[in-house]
Order: sequence, then C-alpha cells, then structure tokens
Amino acid sequence: MRHWSNYLYLFYSFVFLLNVLHTFWADETLYIIIGVLGMVMTAVSFPRSDRVFKILGTVLLTAGGFFYFSSDAVLSDIPQFFAGNISLLLLISMLPWMNSVVKAGRYNKLLQSLIGGGNQSLSGLYARSEVTMVSLAAFLNLSSAAVSQDLLKEKLKQMNLKMKNNFILMVTLRGYSLALLWSPLEILLATSIFITGADYLQVLPWMLAISVIGIALDSFAAKFMYRGESIPEDRTGAAPLNKRKFIQFIAALILFLCFVVFLGNVVQLDFLFSVTIAIFPFAFVWSLLIKRRRSFMNIGWPTWKWKTNRLDNFIVLLLTLSFLTRTLNASPYLQFLQDPLIAMEGQPIFIMLFIQAAFLVMTLLGVHPIATMGIFGGVSALLTSAFPPVTLTILLSACAIATVPSAPYGLIVTLTSVALKVNPYQIVLRNLPYSIGLGFVGIGVALFSMWIY
Repeated sequence: MRHWSNYLYLFYSFVFLLNVLHTFWADETLYIIIGVLGMVMTAVSFPRSDRVFKILGTVLLTAGGFFYFSSDAVLSDIPQFFAGNISLLLLISMLPWMNSVVKAGRYNKLLQSLIGGGNQSLSGLYARSEVTMVSLAAFLNLSSAAVSQDLLKEKLKQMNLKMKNNFILMVTLRGYSLALLWSPLEILLATSIFITGADYLQVLPWMLAISVIGIALDSFAAKFMYRGESIPEDRTGAAPLNKRKFIQFIAALILFLCFVVFLGNVVQLDFLFSVTIAIFPFAFVWSLLIKRRRSFMNIGWPTWKWKTNRLDNFIVLLLTLSFLTRTLNASPYLQFLQDPLIAMEGQPIFIMLFIQAAFLVMTLLGVHPIATMGIFGGVSALLTSAFPPVTLTILLSACAIATVPSAPYGLIVTLTSVALKVNPYQIVLRNLPYSIGLGFVGIGVALFSMWIY
C-alpha cells in the first residue's frame, strides 16, 4: 500500500497533462476520458482522505446523485460531471514549486527582519506585523503564518499567555487573509475568476483596495484594543533588513503578476490556466537568476512529489463538488436555489448580503468556501445577469476569503490551533467580527464597482 501510493503523482500528472491538452484541443472524447480518470482519482482518494472530507464528499455525492436522478442526464454523462475541477487540482499541485523557490532563496527570513526588534507599543507591533504578512504571504503562503507565529511567540514570551495568544491568532490570520484577497496563487480568487470569466487585471485594483481598507480598519481597531500596552522586557533582536533581497522579492512578485497578465491578455489564456502554467517556469528562471537552481530542485522535486501524492482531501472535495454542481445545473431543483435570488432581483444589496451570509454560515458549519463557491457557480448564469463579471468576482472572492480566519476546520486555523494550543473555536470567536466586517468592506467595494461597470 505504501509503495504504490508513493507513485500516485505519476497517475495524477498524466491526468493533468490530458487536461492541459484538452485546453488546446477541446475534444469531447478526451474530456470523457479525463472524467473517467477523475472518477478513478476520487475512488483512490476517498479512503485516504481525512474524516471531515469523507463526510463532505459523501454529502456532495449523495446530493449530486439526487439531482442526477431528477434530471434528464444519461449514464454516459456522468464521467464529464467529474472533469470540471481537474484544472483547480492542477493549480494546487503546482503551488509547492513557488514555495520551494522562496525557501531556496531564503526569502522567508525577510519576515523576521520586517517585523523587527526593539521596544515597540503592542499596537505598533500589530500594524507592522499585519502589513508584513500582507506583503509577503502572497508568495510565502502558509509558511508566512508559521514563521511569524514562531517569531511573535518568542518576542511576546513575557506577556500574559491569553493576551499573547489572542494577539498572535488575530494578527497572523487576518494578515494572511488580507494577502489572499489579491494573490494570484489564491485558489478562492482563481475559482471566482474561473466562474465569472473576469479579467484579473481589472479585478486586481479592487482587491488591493479591499486589502488596504482592511489593514487600515483592523490596525485602527488594534490601536484602541492595545492602547497603552507595550512589549514587556523585549530583548529580541532582529537581523537587519537585507534591502537587496527585499527588492528582489518585490520585483519577482511584480514580474510574476505581469507574466500572468501577459498570458491572459496577449496569449488569450484564461486566468486559472495562466497562473498554473506560469508557476514552474517562472520559479525555475527565478532560481537561475539568484543562482539557487540546485537548491530549488533539491527542495522542489521531493516537496512536489510528496504534496501531489497527498492531494486526497482536495480531490475528494473538488471532484465530488464538480459532480454536484453539474448535476444541479441539469436538475429542475436548480429553480429552488434561483427563486430567492430572483425574488431579490433589482435589489443587488440584498443579493450581496445573502451571498455573504451563505459563505459565513456554511463555513461555520464546516463546509469549505470552495464548496460554497461551487454552489454559486451552479447559478452563475443568474448572478452574471445581475452583476458585471468584475463586480461578481469581487463579491464572491471577498466574501469567501473573509471567512478564512473564522473557518473552524480550515487549514490555517487548524495549524494555528496546534501551534498555540488553543481551541479552534476560540480562534473563530476572536476573528468572527473581523470576517463579518471584511465581508461588508467587500460588499461596499463591489457596490462601488457597479457604478463603473
């Protein structure tokens, strides 16, 4: 069992290559083959996935089966129902390469330098830590949260345990979510663009605006929450900021965004595919320029194999979700989802509030925001008739990402819970007001964008 599972990456890579081929050669038979292989991937991954994903996958398959039998779909349609989200799995499998070049170039040490040492007020440390997280988490992803949490635990070791933990779980998770809003590597943003067909370059300024507003409001709140508080007996020294490495990192981020935009606007590839195929060549060239190619490959190759062999949770979630959304679209029961939205036709603010509430409630119930995003993807035709693509992308991605710090079964919350030895529901309670507030900011920006589009 252990031996064959070590080579799953070969099978998955074959399916991914077929999916890339289908992007350039849209053949129906090829799509059916991809769907059949997707069904095999689901069957292989189900027993290997975590319990919560087994339950979620079972629910999605059961609901999808109900919708299938209520539709006019035939048996030969089923494989195609499992092929819809293979492209999202391909993106997830490529992410380790970007993290690997960051580690090879030792850019993760920038986080320590930027947070800095010396005596600071607690509110000042909060603002600086959050801005640093937003600046670097776009590439460092989860590793930025892990490094910053370790650093802050050491820096605040003389502080009251409860206050220290609350400080860390708020600033790191909130800063992390504010980075996800505009990161081209964020799966929720990529999925929303995949659903709406919007142009990332048009969406980017709006998402950056939400991020800036979120930083300002959260830092302002922290100023009152920690007014008069200082870091007790802080003797933590920080290495001086390597300005050359920092400039390299920012330049790489800007060049990567430009590369993705070039592929989307000039080569005319869709955003999700553009990001996916850009990751490895960009990371490889980056490693050559900083003369860390060998380190990049030594870190990247085993990491990529290990991560790809363990895509089970994502396979179960995304492929069963694809089955549900496709059968829902073919089912007359789609009307029951459409009716509340139709009833709110001409009242965009109520539709927006409904979408925000749906993301928040489903997340608190343990449903991943991607699953909720897929459900709204099932009624995308109705939503795109109510909102311009850019506005809808802002709305879906902002409301989904706002729930990340408050998702009790989310990966970042789980990792933080283990690192701080804190109940995940305590983390949820501390960040729930922020999630609601950031959702409102997203709605406000989305409403403003409607005046332009």
